[in-house]
Amino acid sequence: MLNRKTTTRRLRCSAGLHPRIWLVFAAAVLIASCAGPEQPLIDQFFAASRLRDRTALQKIATVVFEPHERGIVTTFSVVGVAERREGSIEWKDVTIAAPVALPDGRTEQKTLIVTLTHDESGRWLVTSVADPGSRP
Repeated sequence: MLNRKTTTRRLRCSAGLHPRIWLVFAAAVLIASCAGPEQPLIDQFFAASRLRDRTALQKIATVVFEPHERGIVTTFSVVGVAERREGSIEWKDVTIAAPVALPDGRTEQKTLIVTLTHDESGRWLVTSVADPGSRP
């Protein structure tokens, strides 16, 4: 008898998790769909910069976020996007908030402005990463 109750409890527990799994999955899809089209490109940029992978960077950027000079960005959130256009040239200034692991070992919360430029082939490239809080 005891064995039967244990089996029944396991089935109830499994059945109770099923809707929760779908809820977590739906929330993950919703969060992923909220990320703007800029997020994947900027994520690729920081990942390639972190590894100093110049081959990957040349396909998506004209600049490097040099880890030995400026630090490493592993996560970030997009705070805002400002679009501008002059003739056929189009830019997006993407403001991000990110914890930056600095070369001296400290981690500092920074606001960075990542400039994306639309090139002739129709793709977006990272062309600048500015730190408005730093002094020249």
